[in-house]
Amino acid sequence: MKIGITYAESNFEKYTEWLDHFKVDYVVLDHNSRDEGFENFKECSGLILSGGADVYPELYCDWDTKETKGTYLPERDGFEMKLMEECEKRNIPVFGICRGIQLINVYYRGSLIFDLEEIRNTNHRKISKTEQRFHNVNIIKDTLLFDIVKSEKAIINSSHHQAADRLGEGLMINAKSDEGVVEGIEYSDKAGKPFMIAVQWHPERMPFDDQVSVNILNKFLSECVEK
Repeated sequence: MKIGITYAESNFEKYTEWLDHFKVDYVVLDHNSRDEGFENFKECSGLILSGGADVYPELYCDWDTKETKGTYLPERDGFEMKLMEECEKRNIPVFGICRGIQLINVYYRGSLIFDLEEIRNTNHRKISKTEQRFHNVNIIKDTLLFDIVKSEKAIINSSHHQAADRLGEGLMINAKSDEGVVEGIEYSDKAGKPFMIAVQWHPERMPFDDQVSVNILNKFLSECVEK
């Protein structure tokens, strides 16, 4: 069993250290080498969509700003959306992390809050480059995520300034922050669909013994084994 993980421009070593710790066999899918990435994904039985640059706003009918112009990676957006198409065709499990949850929501024609501080007066960014922010997350009962973590509450890290807004078609919310920010999504009707969990936080940056993060990763891997 091999897992494909998309390349992130920052802190990517955190993902590889995390997967190495749990002895996961993985291959890096780099949007800078699209053909090689698509070829490598043929041997994968699961996909992790990593964090990173904001999704290009025109993909969800929003506008770029002078301050953010040139900071996007539309080639990465297109690469990961093609991977999502392949996952649907091959019934491949998906685990979305931070940007990953946003990409999935946009893929299913949802939208994003462009900036939480400006629009929601809520700061979910890291405290500093070296200090994580942590906050409560409320996990909704009768969801796949609740079945996995067995708890209605958890403490998670936070390193983002955007979040899901209008929910994508066929998706449901499985977790929210105390302020109501979407922190997790999954398929609303799971019949005939591959396993999919996406969270706004970074499990790879949580302590390796954090039970919520461990349970999500283990469930994802168990679904990949069955493929």
